Amino acid sequence: MPTYQRPVTPAEFSPSIRSLCLELVSRVNPLYVDVQPIPDSASDECFVLVPEQIRRNGGQAAIGWAIWEWPSLFVEAEFHCVWRAPDGSLLDVSPKKSPTQRILFLTDHTRRYEGRQVNNVRKPLSKHPAVLTFLTASDAEYEFMNRGERAGQHGHIKVTGPEAEEYAAIQRTKANCFLKMVNLKPAIGAYDPCPCGSGKKVKWCHREHADAF
Repeated sequence: MPTYQRPVTPAEFSPSIRSLCLELVSRVNPLYVDVQPIPDSASDECFVLVPEQIRRNGGQAAIGWAIWEWPSLFVEAEFHCVWRAPDGSLLDVSPKKSPTQRILFLTDHTRRYEGRQVNNVRKPLSKHPAVLTFLTASDAEYEFMNRGERAGQHGHIKVTGPEAEEYAAIQRTKANCFLKMVNLKPAIGAYDPCPCGSGKKVKWCHREHADAF
């Protein structure tokens, strides 16, 4: 039976999602935003791609958080930018590393992009050691990648010596925890978020595969 291999777009505004959103931005509800990537663009480069979209088509940048969920394991907010078209509609023009049809997006008018990464905000839904260790290792990875001069660097970053081993150890920890987490969540059910990233429950998305899920 299929299980989740990564966080996906939530299918409902659950209490855990609501709590995460309220921690980030008060009195603002997230909205589902369609993903229509700019062709032949790098993945996860929203702060480069949205300005390009604005230059070609007008509109504005909307800064906030993409909300993700690995059901029963953790919820996560990723600092993100989408395109606000001249008619006011929102569109995510950034390609994703995994197929995603829509994201759950929380606008944050208090935030500005300052040329540096912002760590994801993660909240565990499980107290299993693999989940807690994975989230701790994810924070350690962010700290490592944004340490010193690396904070202002982009793209591929090469490290050597003791730092290379430190980074490798973080990656090994994440990989080991990932293998354990994949087996923690029961098989995907009809009322779980669809793995296709539509933001819908399986029963109302890939209905023809609901029994398989």
